[in-house]
Amino acid sequence: MAFVYLLGPFAWVILSSFMTRAEAMAVPPHWIPQEPTLDNYRVYFDPRALEGYREETRLTVGVVVREVPAALRNSTVVAFSVALINIILGAITAYPFARLQFPGRVPLLVLYLITRMVPGLALVLPLYLLMRQYQLLDNPLGLVVVYLTFTMPYTIWILKNYFQTIPRELEEAAYVDGATWRQAMVRVLLPVSLPGLITVGMFSFMASWGEFFYALLLTTTLRARTMPVEATFLIGELGTEYGFLMAASVLAIIPPLVLALLFQRVIIQGIAAGAVKG
Repeated sequence: MAFVYLLGPFAWVILSSFMTRAEAMAVPPHWIPQEPTLDNYRVYFDPRALEGYREETRLTVGVVVREVPAALRNSTVVAFSVALINIILGAITAYPFARLQFPGRVPLLVLYLITRMVPGLALVLPLYLLMRQYQLLDNPLGLVVVYLTFTMPYTIWILKNYFQTIPRELEEAAYVDGATWRQAMVRVLLPVSLPGLITVGMFSFMASWGEFFYALLLTTTLRARTMPVEATFLIGELGTEYGFLMAASVLAIIPPLVLALLFQRVIIQGIAAGAVKG
């Protein structure tokens, strides 16, 4: 039963993406498409495919379907940028907490984690004003900066714990060979920390890819609009094209799903090692 509750919605979205508008709105609804069609996907790659649809449909989604590829590109750029920056800055920041002793080490780490206790809604006005002051509204860079504020504390915490599971003897051997702590981190610690780095990268990617609220707040045009926001425009005043909406949802699911399947073992290993030791 739990399996049905978990995968049922995903199966419905995928199957509905192959249905015609009449089938998607049929009463009572049915799961299996009686007349499977790829037209719901074809319109995103060839807008001319809309010419065969009624005028109401073209008015409702004609502009949106031409914008979906660009929105997917924006989501990809933002999510990969956030993931890459989290891996680089997270590793640089987490290493001193895991290996070095300095005044205020524990309070500073706690302060990083406390920032995640602040409700997201409480940061709406400050972040909006900050983005406007630095002209980052409707800019992919603005989204990257905002998403980093939410993902970086978790990244530091996970990597700090992961680094502590790695024997110090590996770095000490590098010190004997004359390496500095920075060289030991780059040449010794990071290569054996690959599962942890992939884990925080995937976490950051997922959090950024599916984020809706701040993407809606901080973007107004296709210059920076991401896929979660763009998909809502398929729900129009003249009606909703459920087939197009479901197809767009499937297209948005594919990238994170593929990455999760490719790195699932590494992610599980990284989470297990990074979350156990404090």
